[in-house]
Amino acid sequence: MKKICIALLLPLAGIAQTRQNNGFEVKGNISGLKDSTVVYLINGMNGKTVATSTARKGVFTLRGSVTSPELHRVGFAGRPEAFEIFLGNESVTATGDVTTIANAVIKGSPTQDDYQVYKDRFNPLKEKVVGTATLIDPEKDPARKDSLVKAFNVYKNEVIATAANYVKERPASPVSAFILFAISPLMSSIEELEANYNQLQPAALQNTYAKALASTIENSKIGMVGTQALPFTQKDTANKPVSLASFKGKYVLIDFWASWCRPCRMENPNVVKAYTQYKNKNFTVLGVSLDQSKESWLKAIKEDKLTWTHVSDLQYWNNAVAQLYRITSIPANLLLDPTGKIIGKDLRAEELQETLKNLLK
Repeated sequence: MKKICIALLLPLAGIAQTRQNNGFEVKGNISGLKDSTVVYLINGMNGKTVATSTARKGVFTLRGSVTSPELHRVGFAGRPEAFEIFLGNESVTATGDVTTIANAVIKGSPTQDDYQVYKDRFNPLKEKVVGTATLIDPEKDPARKDSLVKAFNVYKNEVIATAANYVKERPASPVSAFILFAISPLMSSIEELEANYNQLQPAALQNTYAKALASTIENSKIGMVGTQALPFTQKDTANKPVSLASFKGKYVLIDFWASWCRPCRMENPNVVKAYTQYKNKNFTVLGVSLDQSKESWLKAIKEDKLTWTHVSDLQYWNNAVAQLYRITSIPANLLLDPTGKIIGKDLRAEELQETLKNLLK
């Protein structure tokens, strides 16, 4: 819930289209601004100052260049107020009053117009979602809490639907990429996020937000059924390197476990049963241990009669292979076909037996 609230409290915004010139220029005029006030242009993603200027009779000019269009904030020394601006390498104007700096009017960027549409549609929804979310955790009455959760889900789904419609209407707008980036924690699955992302046109894919989305989608597919297993090499019990590639041509169960993991030890007899029954039918097991002690690792292998190949770097949860596959709990496993494609995940007990039975008739 905290993650959702943080995501929604971010100032969702668009990004101005980049012109082919030498940089940006922001001409500002904030009436009532004290002379000699230092003005800062701050990158909204990394917090770095991009440009500075000094106001004279409320007038200032910020110049510089950016590598891609991104959300920025224009702030003023000695004042808490600021306004947002979506800036690429282009010329824009900003006018306003010192008493309402946040409401400064920005012109010269088509993407700013897209952003205004966003604010009109999303701000009321954001208030509903955030307002409801903050009431859920402290609520003690079960019936009332259940009602709040239902209301939250309704508002959440409305936000997602509104975002999907916005992307369909403006697939080339950088604002669409940012909206997806901002609300992605609300989406129920990576497939839902990817479906919306795939609607974006090239012009919307050139900014930091689209790149972050692409990375999130790519990383989420690691270990996903239907994808190719990632290659790795790790040392076995005799300290000899073993590569996953050496098992190509066989069905392989990559089994993540540890001697100290009681659920793993309880599941081991089932894995032994599967290995014994199908090892002569082009099937094997590759154990990846999250142990720290080699002595404990070897002892458990012997006690549980785990007669297949085992590897480990004895780095506990920092095991390189576990990190590669984003393993956060054990026991865990991945079933690979002879081409190295993942065809099963976290198969245990009868599910593992039934899956192998259907594959290796």
